[in-house]
Amino acid sequence: MRYLVMSDSFKGSMTAKTVCETVRERILSHDPASEVTIFPAFDGGEGSAEYLTSIYGGKTVSVRARNATGRRAPSNFGMKDKTAFLAVADTSGLPGAKIRNPFVTTTVGLGDQMLEAIARGADHIVIGLGGSSTNDGGAGAAAALGAVFRDENGDPFVPVGGTLGKIASVDVTELKKRIAGVRFTALCDVTNPLTGETGCSFVYAKQKGARSRKKREELDEYMKHYARVTAFLGVSPDTPGAGAAGGLGYFVRAFLGGELVSGADFFLNAIDFDKRIKDADVGARDAGKPTVVFCGAAEKAETPDGTAVVTINDPSLPLAENLLRSRENLVKAVDRWLNG
Repeated sequence: MRYLVMSDSFKGSMTAKTVCETVRERILSHDPASEVTIFPAFDGGEGSAEYLTSIYGGKTVSVRARNATGRRAPSNFGMKDKTAFLAVADTSGLPGAKIRNPFVTTTVGLGDQMLEAIARGADHIVIGLGGSSTNDGGAGAAAALGAVFRDENGDPFVPVGGTLGKIASVDVTELKKRIAGVRFTALCDVTNPLTGETGCSFVYAKQKGARSRKKREELDEYMKHYARVTAFLGVSPDTPGAGAAGGLGYFVRAFLGGELVSGADFFLNAIDFDKRIKDADVGARDAGKPTVVFCGAAEKAETPDGTAVVTINDPSLPLAENLLRSRENLVKAVDRWLNG
C-alpha cells in the first residue's frame, strides 16, 4: 500500500512534523512493506519556513534577530538559490512568546530576517504570516527595513500595537531603497481586513492577550490611526487579508508592494500534490482515494463517502491532559484504525 500523509500542527501539542512521523511510524510497524510519503503541511504559520526549505531542497540560515519583545535571539530562515523562506512565527510567534500582550509585542525580528536575506542575495522573499503574537500592523518590520516613524515632537520611534496611535509621520524612503528589486509573497489563509469588527484587533488579539473588549477596541482605534497615517502608500485597510498576523498582511501590501496568496494552495503546489496523489492508494477524497482524517475531536456529522474520521482524544480526560498525551493518543488512534 502507498500512503500520502499530510498534517498541519496540532496546536498546543504536536508539530506537523511530529504528527506525520508518528503516523508513518505506526503504518510501517503494521506493514513494513508499505510506502509512506509524508509532508508536514502549513498554511503560513509555525514551521512553514522550515518545511518550505525542506521541500525545495534549500539551506537553513541562522541569524540573531529580535524576538517579540525586541531582544536579540537565535532564529532561522531558509534559502534556495535567490528565494528566501521566512515566517513571522519564528521570530514573533505566539507559541514562543515570553509574554502575551499585543500592546507591546513587535514584528521587528521579521524585518531583521528580511534584511539578512536581501544581504545574501534574495530577490524573492516568501513570508508565512500565521501564528504571530503581535498587533503592530508590521510597523516593527517596516522600521527594521528602514522606515522612519516619528511622533508629534518629530522624534523617531519603533511603534508597537499600543503606540500606533502616536505616529505623526512616516518616511519610507530608506525602506524602498533597501527592498528595490525584491519580490514579496505572503502566505495566509484569512481574509480579515485590517480594522473594524472583523479586523485583526477584534478577531485575533484576544488569543494574544487582549482579553477584554475594551482593550481590543483600544487596539483597533490605534490601528485605524495607523491606516490613516500610511494611507499615502495606496492600500486600503479593507483589503482582504490585510488583518492577517496582526496587520502584517497590510504591511506586505502597503510597504512592500507584495502579494497575499493562500498558504494551503502554495503548499500543495510546492509538493506537486496532484501528481503525488495519483501515485497513492490512500490520501484524498476529491482524487477518488480512500481518506482518513485524524483529529482531536469531531462533531457528530455525516461523514463523506470514502472518508474515515478518527478522533484521538480520550473523552474521559480533560483537554489539558489530552494535550499532554497527544502523541500517545495519536499512536493509539492510528493503531485502532489500522486494526479495523
